[in-house]
Amino acid sequence: MTERRYGLLADYAHPQQLIEAARAARSAGYTRLEAYSPFPLPELEPVLGQDSNRAYWAGILGALAGGGLGLAMQLYANWSYPLDIGGRPLIALQGFAVVTFLLTVTGGAIGALFGVLFLCRLPLLHHPLFEMEAFKRATDDRFLLCIRADDPLFDETGTALWLAERAVSVSEVPA
Repeated sequence: MTERRYGLLADYAHPQQLIEAARAARSAGYTRLEAYSPFPLPELEPVLGQDSNRAYWAGILGALAGGGLGLAMQLYANWSYPLDIGGRPLIALQGFAVVTFLLTVTGGAIGALFGVLFLCRLPLLHHPLFEMEAFKRATDDRFLLCIRADDPLFDETGTALWLAERAVSVSEVPA
């Protein structure tokens, strides 16, 4: 029976080493990479392929839904309960602007929030990396690169040797 693995975790002492290792892993053909750092490293985003704007589109869709809902509620109220006040038209869009704007902003914020939560796979109550000793220092002073086992090029011994050439230490992450 084969034991399942999440991947291999490499530990680096400096951020530049992590960036160089991630670039080398990407150029070697690895596609399932995860990097952990105590502070943001903008150089890693294009290397890891994190230039997605799907959260942006979730916010746009939420804003359109919120604005549409705000306008639809007001139109329904005016058509269902018409009031002739001072000769104004039944559908006066200028009067609908405030509520429509507020629900557009609220819908956009809620859409972006849930988009980010969904894309980050949150709430994540357990992750295999939480068990690793090296991962406990990821928010303090360590820089970690994880090559996942579901990567097409992942070979346990070959990948471990490749990482060991560049890292301070390499450890297996059980699934």
